[in-house]
Amino acid sequence: MISNRGLLLHLVLLGVASALAFSVWTKEDAPKAAKKAEVQVWAGRVQDLKSIAFESEDRSVQLTAHKDANGAYFEGRVEKTIRVAPPPPPRSDAGADAAVAPPPKAPEPKKETVRFVGVEQANKLAESLAPMMALRALGPVEPARDAEFGFDKPAGTVRVTLGATTHTLVIGGTTPGGGDRYARLDGGGAFAIEGSVAQNLMFAESRLVERDLFGFEQDEVAKVVIKAPERSRELVRAADKKDGWADAASPSVLDETAGNWMSKITKLRIMSYEPPETASPESFASVEFFAKGGRSLGQLSLFRVPTPDGKARFTAQSAHTRWRAEVLSSAAEQIHQDLPSVLK
Repeated sequence: MISNRGLLLHLVLLGVASALAFSVWTKEDAPKAAKKAEVQVWAGRVQDLKSIAFESEDRSVQLTAHKDANGAYFEGRVEKTIRVAPPPPPRSDAGADAAVAPPPKAPEPKKETVRFVGVEQANKLAESLAPMMALRALGPVEPARDAEFGFDKPAGTVRVTLGATTHTLVIGGTTPGGGDRYARLDGGGAFAIEGSVAQNLMFAESRLVERDLFGFEQDEVAKVVIKAPERSRELVRAADKKDGWADAASPSVLDETAGNWMSKITKLRIMSYEPPETASPESFASVEFFAKGGRSLGQLSLFRVPTPDGKARFTAQSAHTRWRAEVLSSAAEQIHQDLPSVLK
């Protein structure tokens, strides 16, 4: 028979074991350290970067660096070949002795050019290339091992021009168990690099395009001046509502119509860019944004372009976009229709 003292000891040990088990069961995994590129492929300063290029079988990407009063940005140009698979051969119900029709030919490949402005994401890419850092160095790779790293069928070639020097990097296959890439420096060794470098260039027309119309946060805006060809109005932030607006002459009186209109303005997003040499129509409205103290944050101009079907498409331009850019017509149409009620 177990004594009371022995029973108590067993109960204590059982409690300790249960507590430890519960602790292990509920303990969260320690966060894994983020990968850090620590091996230098080439040196350089981002302010010396002139261009970034990518070439593959079906696409050519060119990013040209620019700088103006609003900061650094890139002019992007993507030329791609779109290949369409041939239609399936016609199904024949004839017998085995019937003549076999030749397989249908594949349609001719289509050529497409996309031009755009890149700001935030393009500048992040530039910072990752000047200097260019890798996750690890692999050293020279013998030709017999090219297939092991994907260099026998490379995804493309990256060329980065820094000052008077152009660096060339051949992009190989993906690393095991991840989205990182093998890359080989022209005339040098191989490296494992972050996969985002290659992905951003392989899909530049979607990943590097600037979609925001504004280069500032909306919380910075304290006042706007809305102008149309014949009328204008000044609005100020409502003190008691974050997204509310009021007429500058009566700042304590909330104007719901103006607030809704401004909300639509700030939600506009860029769909595609128009090259700068495209003829510009007359603006139907502009909005200038001011910070506290009266400092101008920038101006947005809005355009309505009639189309042959009797409808219209809408474009917008700001100091942040540099070029005019097409925005969603359904959203911009509401802005156009509601403008008279805002400029009352």
